[in-house]
Amino acid sequence: MTLTDDLGRRLTLTRPARRIVSLSPVTTENLFAIGAGKLVVGVTSACDFPEETKKLPRIGDFTRPSYERILALKPELIVFDSATVKRADVESFAARVKIPIFVQSSRKVADVSRHLGELAQLTGSRYDTRRLALQPSKVTRRIPVFIEISASPLYAVGPGSFVDELIGYAGGINVVTEGGEFPQLTKEKLLTLKPAVYVIATNPGQPATPPALPNIRVVRIPADLLFRATPRLVTGLRMLVEALKHA
Repeated sequence: MTLTDDLGRRLTLTRPARRIVSLSPVTTENLFAIGAGKLVVGVTSACDFPEETKKLPRIGDFTRPSYERILALKPELIVFDSATVKRADVESFAARVKIPIFVQSSRKVADVSRHLGELAQLTGSRYDTRRLALQPSKVTRRIPVFIEISASPLYAVGPGSFVDELIGYAGGINVVTEGGEFPQLTKEKLLTLKPAVYVIATNPGQPATPPALPNIRVVRIPADLLFRATPRLVTGLRMLVEALKHA
């Protein structure tokens, strides 16, 4: 089979991969989602879902993987999801390890189904991507929404990311309209945006302090349900829809 990854690199495999190293939580989760978890032989320190991943060998951090650990696992394929990695860096990495690498880059909600389908082809899985039902809301009244990534410094979801698109799917409109996909904002700027719903994307054990803004609904949604382009986006979307219903 021959597939082209999101960096425009062509990958040819003579048969489905049987030993895979995943260098990102997204691809790790998606491999398990399509029933190919048994083929994963190594993951990064950030891969934590599903529970089975915690038993797998760790090859280090995504930005500083251990080449020695990767080679010791004898993978037939390396996969990962990144919106920032450059093709030249991947080519250099591939030349060093001499292992096929397939890169995915999640930028649109539709990429989730496409990426699951690609992983299914690479592993020989029979996963049906139609099982992932992410449908845009048909509401006409759009609720102004702000999604906080971190409070100090204040980072938010901006235009151009699949999370921004997810807000629209839920029936909302992102009040952050400039500065890139995940811009840093001042507290003064936040006061001028006037969201009706303020979403705090939380991580386990992370304190979440509601902002001092009048007349807004503050909700907390686990960060993984919003920022990982996996089938769990369905749950994140449902939580967003529910939050907007009561705004």
